[in-house]
Amino acid sequence: MSVLLVIPARGGSKSIPRKNLQLVSGRPLISYAIENALGASMVDRVIVSTEDAEIADFARRRGAEVPFIRPADLSEDHVSLIPVITHAARAMEDLGFHATVVISLQPTAPLLRSLTIDQGVRMLLSTRCDSVVSVRRILHNHPYRVQQMDHFHCITPLFPHGEKYLQKQDLPLFFAITGGLYVRQRQLLDSWYGNDFCLGDDRRGIEIDEREALDIDSKADLLFFRFLVEQQLMAEVEV
Repeated sequence: MSVLLVIPARGGSKSIPRKNLQLVSGRPLISYAIENALGASMVDRVIVSTEDAEIADFARRRGAEVPFIRPADLSEDHVSLIPVITHAARAMEDLGFHATVVISLQPTAPLLRSLTIDQGVRMLLSTRCDSVVSVRRILHNHPYRVQQMDHFHCITPLFPHGEKYLQKQDLPLFFAITGGLYVRQRQLLDSWYGNDFCLGDDRRGIEIDEREALDIDSKADLLFFRFLVEQQLMAEVEV
């Protein structure tokens, strides 16, 4: 078994310019994902896939590998994550490293722990499933509360039977994929046809809490992460 972890990190971003290099407590955002990836004991190689020279240079200095520069046609906004990860796996094969498990860890998931990464790999190996993903419990905007509205502003429930659950604590559990962590069998990537998340038929989930599931997608998310880091540093100083 050989495990490759890929951190996809473009230089461009519409929501936050140069997002992956935004400083949080004096460190670029991507450094948190690199640190967590390197701390995972089940991972053999940690690489950063980027087209950006500054990101590549920083990643190398933080201990990640940048064995290739991502092609420009895989660095556009519209490109799905799957072709990027597939390219990385194939590029590593060309360099002599043949992964049986391929992990993608988003740099915008800075609180996703090394232990969770290891848990994902162990679950994939022990169950022989196709994929393992990080999920969070839906606590707000539960699907049974979702309404459809037509052009007359008339609303109808998406799940009509959902209204019988009057109390929040009685609602059945639903989970959402966080997008931070995907652990896949390598062969899945070669059979992807572009119409799903490339998770296969047998897919498993690892539940993480709201904090670990933080995804830096907006300036508000970035500010909140900075606040969390500052609070943690203050707590360490007080101790």
